[in-house]
Amino acid sequence: MPERLRFTLDLAQTLLRPLPLEERLQLALDSLLREPWLTLEAKGALFLMKGGRLQLVAQRNLDEPLQRLCAQVPLGQCLCGRVAQEGAPLELSGVTEAHTTRYPGMPPHGHAIFPIAAGQRVLGVLNLYLAPGQALSPEARLALEEAAGLLALAVLRERAERAARVLHRGAHLALEAPSHLDQAASAYLKRLCALLVEEGYLLAWVGEKGPGGRMVPREAAGAVGYLEGLVVRHDETPEGQGPTGRAIREGRPQVLRDVGEDPRYGPWRLRAQAFGFASGAAFPLWVEGEVWGALNVYAAEPDAFDAEEVALLEDLAGLAGQAMERIRSYARAYQLAQVVEQVPESILLTDRQGRIFYANPAVEAVTGYRPEELLGATPRVFKSGLHPPEFYQSLWRTLEGGGTFQALFLNRRKDGRLIAEYKLLGPLYGPGRKLEGYLATSRLVTREYALSRVQAALLHFNQRFLREGFSPGLALALLQEAREGLLGVGGLALFLKGLDGRYSMVAASGLDLAPWRGRALPAAELYPLALPASQGRLEGEAHRALWEGLPPEVQGLFQGEGLYARLQAGGEALGLLLARAQAPLGPEVEEAFRLLASGLEMVLATEEERKRTAFFTYHDPQTHLPNRLLLEEEAPALLQEGPWVLGLMEWQGLQGEAWQAHFSLAQALLVALRSCLEFPDRLYQLGPGSFALLLQGGKEAALRVEGCLERALKGLPLPPGGAAWLRVALGVALFPEDGASLGELLRHADLALAEARKEGGLAFFNPELARAHRERQDTLALLSAALEGEGFRIHAQPIAELESGKPVALELLLRLEVEGRLVSAGTFIPLAEETGLIVEMDLWLLNRLRELDLGLPLHLNLSPKTLADPRLLETAALLRGRPLEVEVTEYSLAQPGTREVLKALKRLGFGLALDDFGQGYASMNALVENPFDALKVDRAFTWGIGQNPKAEAVLRAALDLARTLGLQAVAEGVETEEQRRWLLQVGYRLGQGYLLGRPSAV
Repeated sequence: MPERLRFTLDLAQTLLRPLPLEERLQLALDSLLREPWLTLEAKGALFLMKGGRLQLVAQRNLDEPLQRLCAQVPLGQCLCGRVAQEGAPLELSGVTEAHTTRYPGMPPHGHAIFPIAAGQRVLGVLNLYLAPGQALSPEARLALEEAAGLLALAVLRERAERAARVLHRGAHLALEAPSHLDQAASAYLKRLCALLVEEGYLLAWVGEKGPGGRMVPREAAGAVGYLEGLVVRHDETPEGQGPTGRAIREGRPQVLRDVGEDPRYGPWRLRAQAFGFASGAAFPLWVEGEVWGALNVYAAEPDAFDAEEVALLEDLAGLAGQAMERIRSYARAYQLAQVVEQVPESILLTDRQGRIFYANPAVEAVTGYRPEELLGATPRVFKSGLHPPEFYQSLWRTLEGGGTFQALFLNRRKDGRLIAEYKLLGPLYGPGRKLEGYLATSRLVTREYALSRVQAALLHFNQRFLREGFSPGLALALLQEAREGLLGVGGLALFLKGLDGRYSMVAASGLDLAPWRGRALPAAELYPLALPASQGRLEGEAHRALWEGLPPEVQGLFQGEGLYARLQAGGEALGLLLARAQAPLGPEVEEAFRLLASGLEMVLATEEERKRTAFFTYHDPQTHLPNRLLLEEEAPALLQEGPWVLGLMEWQGLQGEAWQAHFSLAQALLVALRSCLEFPDRLYQLGPGSFALLLQGGKEAALRVEGCLERALKGLPLPPGGAAWLRVALGVALFPEDGASLGELLRHADLALAEARKEGGLAFFNPELARAHRERQDTLALLSAALEGEGFRIHAQPIAELESGKPVALELLLRLEVEGRLVSAGTFIPLAEETGLIVEMDLWLLNRLRELDLGLPLHLNLSPKTLADPRLLETAALLRGRPLEVEVTEYSLAQPGTREVLKALKRLGFGLALDDFGQGYASMNALVENPFDALKVDRAFTWGIGQNPKAEAVLRAALDLARTLGLQAVAEGVETEEQRRWLLQVGYRLGQGYLLGRPSAV
């Protein structure tokens, strides 16, 4: 099982355990930090929103200063507060100025911080620590984002369950309160306070508005010692400025966010701190239209009362007011004693036949019916048809048995909108506990229902996506599950964009998919793609002009009310999600639909990236042509289908960086190349300007393509001089004649391509190319082995006086010995120059000079490549003081930087000689600017003595030039007595050649 999938499943199981929320969050954090593949430090924290701040609810390995500093984090402050405020993840590789929460000695670290959010609503923050400089991998980042989503679901679920539990228990307390006036209020209020303490508050007490402005405590639970001698008032005195007094006077909830900071709480601060209170809230208790008293609660942490908590407690206070009112009015009308019209929940009373005889004002806000419209009707007017008969059978069995039935009802408003209500239904008794009818209270939870169902559908969708990958079946399962939460949506359709840019319906729930099978539409026919907003409503008639010209089956998708959302990634459209309405849609359904679209969009973006990655694994990122990897996977099967030709082709002069520099020309050449292929020929790109062609057939297929390419090249508008440097080189190997496998064909085609490069055009593989290649490889192997072992031999050839034959210096030559025989220098020196091994050979010889003493000055010819190597001067410096003269060819002088190297060698004390003068590119200026000591005239002129007067003229001119420049002249190639006498006669003093001495081992 993949690590991320296992991690997600384990985390989900942890969060579903039957434990208190904070224990589950701590276990989840511990579990997350133990995952080695996430590369996290074993340190982190988890915060939940409380009021306008973040409260630390779980941590691992936070040192004491951090626990103290981070116990409460205001929005926007430090990194966690910024993430909570902005709702976007944050990743930092080190401590920066953004860390406003610091302490002396804080170790260096990085952060990965994720918002715990439901849609646009931030519920908390997950703060994880990284090693300094550490960054999350894309896989780890995605896993942590999913973890944050799971945490959000757990928090939402806990809050929804807690709210339902508290209100449910509060409603039960209200319904079950005793009817005896002298005992009912006290018993009820005592149980209500106990309920709040059980839910985690340190103290809950109810105070009645007494005479003279003084509050009279009636019932309490928890830290009741706080109330002993307590003076609280509800007038304008200092003791009336606390939350309780203000709640009484203003008739609305009052929140004390911080006991230690609120200046109005001075009279009670020390007492409250002694009991561990950090924050509190007071809620007015309304009874029969007046504030009777206040419900007061205290918490151990600052800012513990956020908007949700206040709303919950306000509802509970409302229920308490209803209970008190019922108790008060019991003597006047027992049936109405259970109804408090001020609460936001709708309340209905029916007779035993189910006919409504009372509806409170909240019913209108929930159902759209005015209370008087419902009198005499039955609750069947709200029926949506979405519950099976068994649901109502269970309801009536419970009621007729004297029990209380509670459940989620999917009902219909007067305007046709579907809503979700959490209802509690129970018997309504008259005097003597005679059953006279039924009571129904309900809380509107349409938004919570829609969001939770869509979130659950997305969670299941993500889990399966991680296991199975994306598929139309998986998309269909998502739409089917999500549609259950989108009340009023009759159908959902998902369109995805194909490679051709057209859109196909890949999944539909509640819609007929048959007319769309095999059909793809351009974006113009899915008109929501052209609307300005990426998400919104389809208003039916208001948009008629946009769809009335479309085909009938397309029109049917858009007629009437609906919702749409464009699914995008990186600004590019991926698809379209449509919802067809079968009933009017409320704003809460639209919000849940947007959540569905966002979750689907995230997965599609991931899938798109996965497909993109898979595509570019086998294709060139620019041309989208198949690459070498796809060639290696496809070729074995293709080669079994018949005779094939494998061609390796280059646009000579348009490879590597040149391919990018002439991109428009490269694109034109690519079009031409494709046009020269016939089915089932295949084209693969191996590199910039380098291609492989698999052509079915024999040599004629290769000749056909080569001729086509030449004609296409002539027809293209080439840049200035392009015809001179842009040529086709095509090396061809035949299957099966030239190779039985792809690897063998590629090697042989590459040898043929090397031959084709020489003149351009087409070259077929032949055994001679393989033989030459083997010899070349064998020679390279011998050279490499010689550099590591003892294969090289040093020979020396004298430079001598022409008159006496006496040697004056020795030129060192490197020879290669294999099995007792010498390999011709003409065999290995050019290859060493071509491959760059000549540099290692020159340095090898220079290093041997430190232990070589032949009694005469030494000459050493260095390659142009050696002169460009930075190691030359380092090695030569070790020979400082030795009688050594470095010879360089005229070709070296054309190489940038040579002059500086020659001057450096001169400063080390070495002589310099220009070798093979007259053969290359030397100019008079080069002789003047470079510090040469000697001029060695090329042997070709010496061999022309007595045969070519022009060669003799060059010899005389070279001697005169050397004398003028103060250089020693050496004639090379002296092999006959006639040549020696002529050179002496014209004035040469020194020479070199077989007549004066052959090379010999030293």
